[in-house]
Amino acid sequence: MTSKIKICGLSTLEHIDMVVKSKADMAGFIFANPSPREIKPYTAKKLDFASAAKSIDRVAVFVNPSNDYLEESIDSINANIIQLHGNETVDRCLEIRSITGLPIIKSFGISDERDIKIAQEYKNSVDYFLFDAKPDSNFSGQRGGLNKVFDWSILDNWNGPNYFLSGGLNIGNVSEAIKKTDAYVIDVSSGVETKPGVKDKKKIEDFVKIIRSEYGNKYE
Repeated sequence: MTSKIKICGLSTLEHIDMVVKSKADMAGFIFANPSPREIKPYTAKKLDFASAAKSIDRVAVFVNPSNDYLEESIDSINANIIQLHGNETVDRCLEIRSITGLPIIKSFGISDERDIKIAQEYKNSVDYFLFDAKPDSNFSGQRGGLNKVFDWSILDNWNGPNYFLSGGLNIGNVSEAIKKTDAYVIDVSSGVETKPGVKDKKKIEDFVKIIRSEYGNKYE
């Protein structure tokens, strides 16, 4: 059963304020390129994103990061969770968890049951899984935030730990997503934007309210 809401791709203090006031549970900050939502550690540190988001979980999102960049970015928002969205191997996930001491979310693009089998190989090396729509085979750009839905029924065969559900979620389909999956966290980015990288206060509020309503306001 879904128990948390993550709003990802925050890049301004205004975005953080929207998410905190909406009473979502987690804020995602993308330290990866290319992405219209990318932030730099220097900017996050200068604007004190850590203090602005101190009341909620702060997720640092990476794609194949170096150790130095990991540490710099984590420090810039005082992250308490890491999300890996690249081609990180099982061993690399274990290494990052050892270096940082933080829980790891590993993202997987899903298009068929073969992707589920690949994800299961990571069950002993990460803490959570994030299932997202898989980019096209010739796609070399951003890994997430594609506003693309995948076939949720593929997840019926998942027998691993708790997972985050992402990929094209919005106020029009999130209720169905909750009913059809066992996602532990609902994760949204583009679905609460007016254009890529620009978050919308009302869309965030409505998204959170719909999810809370689906679960009888059990969080309040």
